[in-house]
Amino acid sequence: MTSMTPMTTALTLNETVLKNARPEVAVWLAEFVVRNGGFVGSVHLTEPAEREGEIVLVAAHNLPPSVQNGTATIPFGKGMAGTAAERREPVAISDFQADTTGVAVPGGRAAQSRGSLTLPVHTPDEDAKPVAVVGLGFTESRDFTEDELAAYGEDAATVLTVA
Repeated sequence: MTSMTPMTTALTLNETVLKNARPEVAVWLAEFVVRNGGFVGSVHLTEPAEREGEIVLVAAHNLPPSVQNGTATIPFGKGMAGTAAERREPVAISDFQADTTGVAVPGGRAAQSRGSLTLPVHTPDEDAKPVAVVGLGFTESRDFTEDELAAYGEDAATVLTVA
């Protein structure tokens, strides 16, 4: 009998993703994505990050394992989620697949999202540091209005009821 060693492939979630998964946040995220007409989403939290200035993936909806693994821990300022955390404001990209600004990380294109946004969430009493970043992706390219960003942001803030 031969022993089998585990292999990490693009179809396997890494240990960090599995360790930080929060099923109750995943349920909220699935409802959030559907409620807002998206098809893909993510939730990163500042807790349980091991270092200041990082966010950790705790829930994903329709994100390929390769994207989940690549976004398991994100420093502030990197990619859409890290940029939203650093700027403390929503980051919207009308077509993630064609973006050339450098905010859209190439590995994230595997999610096949076009119109994409990330929304930082703060505790109601402190606006200085985000506690979560919620991502939402759409199948079509789109430009987001300020009113839409505000409405999505208000809905994203409800993650605090489960996170």
